[in-house]
Amino acid sequence: MKLLTLAAFALAALQAVAFSPLHPSATASRSFTSVRASDDGDAAADPFESYAAGSSLAFKELSPGSGEPSADGDVLTVAYGGKLFEGRQFDSSEGWKFKMGGGNVMPGFDEGLKGAKEGSKRIVRIPPELAYGATGKRGIIPPNSDLEFTIEVKEITRGIAGDIKLFGEERLIGLIACVALMGAAPFLPPIPAIPGFGN
Repeated sequence: MKLLTLAAFALAALQAVAFSPLHPSATASRSFTSVRASDDGDAAADPFESYAAGSSLAFKELSPGSGEPSADGDVLTVAYGGKLFEGRQFDSSEGWKFKMGGGNVMPGFDEGLKGAKEGSKRIVRIPPELAYGATGKRGIIPPNSDLEFTIEVKEITRGIAGDIKLFGEERLIGLIACVALMGAAPFLPPIPAIPGFGN
């Protein structure tokens, strides 16, 4: 039992260090009403939705998915493509994992998937204040850039299984083996000296 408690503590400590929150710069709130980056057909007939009154974060559900909606603490595995409103793609991934509400992604990416279900696909438009703000990102994303992501939720994993998936099964097995070895070390017999080695 002590070994399991120690392994859980080590996992929590590693997550705290490995997944520290991003701190984007804040800028004035803007609206997406007059800007369209995607080839999304007739915007008037199929408008983007806002998450809350006055919010400039908007999304369009392309495919609703099924099952329970995502919530803070869930680990999502997603395929995504991100582009600037001028149309230039700056990032993509086919199997990226992150924890909802964990602070390890830009706030707009996290908020843009609130309530998404497994198998769902969305276009999410993120204003600068919920992305990289006034500083941009090292020559890849200019300052004060609106971003658009097409995101497909491949899998939602909940609870401790989600934490293990995010941390990595192989790393967890290695961590448990190291902790077990450290716990057993005081009870192991001393290693005998090898003649002619070391002296």
